[in-house]
Amino acid sequence: LEAAPDSREMLNSLVYFSYVTMSTLGYGDILPLSQAARTIAYTEAIWGQLFLAILVARLVGMYVARTDLNS
Repeated sequence: LEAAPDSREMLNSLVYFSYVTMSTLGYGDILPLSQAARTIAYTEAIWGQLFLAILVARLVGMYVARTDLNS
């Protein structure tokens, strides 16, 4: 029998899963088993992609606004 993971090991696994989900890498070594966990995982993946798109759009918008002022 395997020993139950300690809280630090569990936290490391949760953070790892969260980063893998947000970046949509999906290594497949940790899987959400319940429907609620799956819903949270795909919601987090969508938010991760939206965050990246919004960040890039904001940076491009700031760059364009700055170059228009200097013209």
